[in-house]
Parts: sequence; C-alpha cells; structure tokens
Amino acid sequence: MKKKKLDFFIRLFTGFIYILLIVLSIEKGEKIFRIVMMILSFFCLFEFLVISKTKTFLIKIVSSFFLFSIFIDFFMEKGLILYIVCFIPYSITFFTIQLFSRKYSHKEKIAQVSHLIFGLIYIIMPFYLASYIYTIHGGKKLILGTFILIWTNDTLSYLIGKKWGKRKIAISISPKKSVEGFLGGLFFCLILGIYLSKIWEKYWVILSFTVPIFATIGDLVESTIKRSYSVKNSGIWFPGHGGFLDRLDSFIFVIPIIATVSVFFLNK
Repeated sequence: MKKKKLDFFIRLFTGFIYILLIVLSIEKGEKIFRIVMMILSFFCLFEFLVISKTKTFLIKIVSSFFLFSIFIDFFMEKGLILYIVCFIPYSITFFTIQLFSRKYSHKEKIAQVSHLIFGLIYIIMPFYLASYIYTIHGGKKLILGTFILIWTNDTLSYLIGKKWGKRKIAISISPKKSVEGFLGGLFFCLILGIYLSKIWEKYWVILSFTVPIFATIGDLVESTIKRSYSVKNSGIWFPGHGGFLDRLDSFIFVIPIIATVSVFFLNK
C-alpha cells in the first residue's frame, strides 16, 4: 500500500512539473516555446531510436546535429528555418555512413535509415507544426487549449478506466486501455469544450470531440511500437508515466489535426 501511494505521488509530482514546463513555455513567448518543443522532440526521437535498436554511433550523430541546432537557435534566434536546414546535413551524414558501411547487410542498412525517416515524420514534424501554430494569430490560445484537452482526456480516462474499466479497446496492444475510460475522457473533454467555446471560439466543441479520439489513437500507436520491440516504457524520466515519448504520444498524434484547424480557422 505504501509503495502504491509513493508511486501515485511521484506520478503526480512529475506530471505537475511537466504541465508547469509547458504552460510557462507557452506564456514566455515564441522563442522559449519553440526551443522547449525542439528539446522535447529531441528526447522523444532519442528514445524512439534507442528502443528501435538504432546503432549507438548513428544516434550520436543525430543527437550532435540536433543539439547543435537547438544551441544555435538559443543564441542566434534563427527560428524554425534553422532546424529545417540542420535536418539536411545530419540526414545526409546518417545516410552516407549507412551507404558505405561494411558491417551491416543491405537489409540492416535499410532498417536503420527507415528508423530515422519514420522518427522525423512521426515525431519531429508534429513539434515543428506546434511551433508554427504558435506563431499565427490566435495560435498561442490554440496550443494552450489543445494541451488542456489532452491532459483532461489522459487524466480522466486513466482514473475512470482504472475504477470502472472492463471492456478493453485493444487488449493485445494496451491491456489497460478500456472503453469506459475512453468514454469518460471524451465526456469530460466535451464539457470542457462547451466551456471553451463560450469564452473563446465555437470550434472548440469540435476539437473537444476530436482530440480524445486522436489522443487515444496516438497512445495505441506508441504502444504498438513499444510492443514490436518488447519494451514496456520508452524511458524512465517520468516515474509512473515512462519516458518523454510515453508522455507526449497523444500530443504527437493530435497536433496535425490542430494544424489543419489552424489553416481553416486562424490563418486567414
């Protein structure tokens, strides 16, 4: 019992620190938010490359270029374009090393390259999109509201699923994910969406229905990735939650939908 209470408080504390970091980065302005997004994307990509058994030397190459671009942005304020430009040299370096490597078969080389390409699309692009959304008119509010909906869905679906969850959504992928938990998270998100639609814009009702669905899909996708590599958690940074990728899997899948909304409703 004591261990369960300790685990709960650790989970609560790490969750609070994570939420505080996100909220402060949103409030501090575009540069801080962009750098925080890029740092989080780096940790998520790093965890993915590790659990997908990418060669350590190749992970170091990606890490060096990525951290260098974050460092330069912090002091020179080059913005999103800096990260796009930096992607080119370290991707070329990554591919070239694989091309001329004699240690691995052609099949292994393709597997290593596919890990990076998948990581860039699946993980890095959503964080780029989040940084872009922040810069447009009304984007700051859209990002904050999205995080609030994700946190509401994650928290309530977990609590309701733990208490009343019986019917499993996909037991072979995520044994703890239940239909009751999903519906509970969706219900409270809809209530929050109605409130946000009254103080902000009407489309929050639509988002409050959309976000829980894609957040759940994002969670299941990440669970599938972990199961394919026989890994329980992507990392150990957040006791009770796992790693950065575990904590941000919902966000990664939701943000492309939010980017679509921003195109139609905000970027006029």
